[in-house]
Amino acid sequence: MNKTIKNLFSYLLRFLSDKTYCKLTYFFSHYRFSNLKNPIFFNDKLLLLKLTERNPLYHKLVDKFEVRDFVSKKVGDKYLIPIIGVYNNVKDIDFHSLPDKFALKLTNGSQNNLICFDKSKIDWNKSKKDINKWLKKDLYLRTREWPYKGLKNKIIIEKLIVPIEGELYDYKFWCFNGVPKFVQIDSGRFTNHKRDFYNIEFDKKLDYAITYQNSNDLLSKPINYSEMLEIVKKISKEFKFVRVDLYNDSGQIYFGEITFYPGNCNEKMSNIKLEKEIGDLLKI
Repeated sequence: MNKTIKNLFSYLLRFLSDKTYCKLTYFFSHYRFSNLKNPIFFNDKLLLLKLTERNPLYHKLVDKFEVRDFVSKKVGDKYLIPIIGVYNNVKDIDFHSLPDKFALKLTNGSQNNLICFDKSKIDWNKSKKDINKWLKKDLYLRTREWPYKGLKNKIIIEKLIVPIEGELYDYKFWCFNGVPKFVQIDSGRFTNHKRDFYNIEFDKKLDYAITYQNSNDLLSKPINYSEMLEIVKKISKEFKFVRVDLYNDSGQIYFGEITFYPGNCNEKMSNIKLEKEIGDLLKI
């Protein structure tokens, strides 16, 4: 489903309960009914957590600004991407004072970002209209992810992390009951999106495929990978499942985000055997 259809779908079915709505979206994504009574596959278990977990802390951790305090207390400020500003309204942003490169995001949203590599090429009047539309969206109504329920959207502008050489990889650590088990690496986000998986020791590429194709590359283990693992362990310690995202810019590690329900429990895995294998890692 593309974004427009998803928004229309969520609007037309807004009267449904969270459970009914999620079971429907699950069926249309996986072409099978979810098993919530005795789940064995990963996305079934994840959906059960999504419908039953009600930890008030989650409201803070899905907010791209509020989560910074949590991360700071767990691992320190040095892993936080520098902030340029946080705004309630797009009219409060002084576009002319922004640096030539920046990343503009919603504090409580996904896929609604303005990644600016060259400010001179931005049509700010058009961008303001787009951002105002984003601010009016209710992510909870579209995804029924409880952590987003009742949250007010803001705009956060961060320093754009541009690697000096090579590509900035997005390292996404899948953590089960407080233990990181494997790492997902996304590349080519703005060109040709690829997604690879490695074991947690980072010495073996896994035969996993989720939503995007694997690349043909064999990636090198970051020199400070052990430091990345320590960060992830401290952040994920208290959760049944969480994905912790980090960047590594020439040795400088940055926190990306915390995700409790990757792909809203609807990401397609390459085969049912993989769903079972990953599902076995999650004890609920």
